[in-house]
Amino acid sequence: MKVLLLGATGNLGSRLIPALLAHNHSVVIFVRSESKLKNLVDSAALSRCAIVTGDATDTKAIEEAILTHKCDALVNSAGMAAPTSWQAPKMQVIVNAVATAGVEASKKLGYPIRCWFLGGMTVLDYPGKNGTKMSYYFPAFPEHALTYDCLSAKPASNLKWSLLAPSMMTPASKEIRLLEAPQGNPLAARNDTMPDFYRTFLSPVPVLGMCADIMVNMMRYNTTLEDCADFMAADLEKGDSEHVGHRVGVIVSNEKKGQ
Repeated sequence: MKVLLLGATGNLGSRLIPALLAHNHSVVIFVRSESKLKNLVDSAALSRCAIVTGDATDTKAIEEAILTHKCDALVNSAGMAAPTSWQAPKMQVIVNAVATAGVEASKKLGYPIRCWFLGGMTVLDYPGKNGTKMSYYFPAFPEHALTYDCLSAKPASNLKWSLLAPSMMTPASKEIRLLEAPQGNPLAARNDTMPDFYRTFLSPVPVLGMCADIMVNMMRYNTTLEDCADFMAADLEKGDSEHVGHRVGVIVSNEKKGQ
């Protein structure tokens, strides 16, 4: 696919560049600072990408980049979600700009845009609670729920979105270099809730038990930035994925890790 990437100077976005290239995608990087990008990412990787300079809040500029390069996919890792409800949800300006640009470009190109956006674990449903998000019991990073609402409101015929909902992501390496082949990843995924959810002995206790469960599982669901980047890049190869229209929880699978 031809992928427009936003947030390429961030922790996840910079690692998406070699991951997307390794999975044979064509990459168009939409970035505010080209000089910062060149200081972060190996020149061998950047030499295989097109670079467009612009602001991730500029809907028209993003739409123009999609149209000019005839992208059929985009990945947005730009912005940082507010960790609490009393902080302004500033990332929503970016999310809405990118999603709207994707919809409008799709209408002009005549085909849907396949998208990955970045959320967090608390946007997933608490298992067995009839669609109640984990942020209801553990209100950390509630802005991710606004991202989900924004994407859900967009026409499915134009925007084939997925929302990655990991816990903490850490770098496996500080170096960001061109890959000779896909690195693979040991992640197991589940739509809209957490795979392999563990319940503590406090689980039966109303509210307190849910909070305890979520806190324990947050540590279990730590992943690496590189694995998450490979997961999204591999999924984009499918085109019409089983994750379209869903929040996607991921965990390191011991079974896959051993393969």
